Amino acid sequence: MLQDNLYQLLSFNLSEPQDRLTATVRLNKEHPVFQGHFPGNPILPGVCTIQIIKELIDKGMEAEYMLTKAGNVKYLGFVNPVANPDVLFDLALKGADTGVVTCNATVSAGGNTTCSFKGELTRLVQSV
Repeated sequence: MLQDNLYQLLSFNLSEPQDRLTATVRLNKEHPVFQGHFPGNPILPGVCTIQIIKELIDKGMEAEYMLTKAGNVKYLGFVNPVANPDVLFDLALKGADTGVVTCNATVSAGGNTTCSFKGELTRLVQSV
């Protein structure tokens, strides 16, 4: 998980077969990242949103993955951890059994879509 408790996982559901993952996280509005982004108007940085997607895939696939391709990322709104601390992640996954996962994700907060993401993540192979 992101260091220093940026978020807490509230719910996590991975379908069988592993083609859909949904999760809700609660942002920690006291996290230092929000003091700098932005003072008096905290907003979840886009890079943190992508990192949370990656970490959810790691958890679901029970392996560590690396983002290898971000084909289309659109930020459609802001995630303010004070106004809307609970963030819903809806991930459609393909190729989970191949070691290369294609992900189409929608991120929502306060009933509004805040980010759409299409990318590819590759499982990291650890040597024995």
